[in-house]
Amino acid sequence: MKWSRGLVAALCCMLLVFVSLPASAADVAWVSFHSADDMPSTAAATAGFTNAPDIGYTTALAGAGHNVTRVLTHGQPFTPEETDALNAFDLVIVSRSVPSGNFQDADETVFWNASITAPVMHMGAYGLRNSRLGMYTGGTIPDSVGPVHLTVNNPSHPIFDGIALDGSNMTVNPYADSVDASSLLPAPNNVVQRGISIVTDPIIAGGHVLATAPVMTGDPPMEVAGTVIAYFPPGLTTADGTPDVLGGHRLIFLSGSRENSGLTSEGSGIYDLSQDGGAMFLNAVDFMLAVPEPASATLLLLAIAGFGMLRKR
Repeated sequence: MKWSRGLVAALCCMLLVFVSLPASAADVAWVSFHSADDMPSTAAATAGFTNAPDIGYTTALAGAGHNVTRVLTHGQPFTPEETDALNAFDLVIVSRSVPSGNFQDADETVFWNASITAPVMHMGAYGLRNSRLGMYTGGTIPDSVGPVHLTVNNPSHPIFDGIALDGSNMTVNPYADSVDASSLLPAPNNVVQRGISIVTDPIIAGGHVLATAPVMTGDPPMEVAGTVIAYFPPGLTTADGTPDVLGGHRLIFLSGSRENSGLTSEGSGIYDLSQDGGAMFLNAVDFMLAVPEPASATLLLLAIAGFGMLRKR
């Protein structure tokens, strides 16, 4: 059968439209200590939490129209059914409210780095050190103090759409700030939590650093930059003790308070983003939802090839 130029062009356009559709309502898995927004873990409930400490993020996702399913964090073993279930989501987000010990053994790193092929956003740096999933090449991890401003390496990246930057590509408004647990506990608790834990060692080769923030580390302390937002395409090799090859798109998007003394570690991950930081969070979700799946990428190549054939005729 001889295909007309018009028909080939129409099919190519349809393929391009299909693979470039904007992100809308998506099915998002939220991996956390806490089984439901109104069901904090036992330790968090004992500390006084009446809702999940990380509820601010799931509320933001739901407000943007996404369908959010909480998935309880755990270590090995993992079943094939669990792998299939997570890979069926449009996006998997690992909360700051998880124990890094669930991301350190060989079976755990293989599961998260290689077996999960769905796009994954990681909110906490403790599980990403070289002694855990190995997205960073080291494990120096101080906490931010007070308002956090980001230096943006790629202002044209969609994560920074609508974000005001100064002449040095630093965010004009804060990205995040220190928080307390007052809004999540029945009794006032004005103890300021620690800030965002930020690894100051480099990320793995092939990753794209999108934004950094200054933190104090060392003795005597000195200010250094740590990666807060970074993107990793599939196929990169991690820096953990048993290196893995990434099976899908990955994004580091560090956010969520570190618990202060007197508050259980399961109270970590309280929403700490400013208005601009919240916009970046939802932009990051849209970016990861728009990253082509392998099948979509194939369709895109076919569409480009089709246009190439039209040009040659």
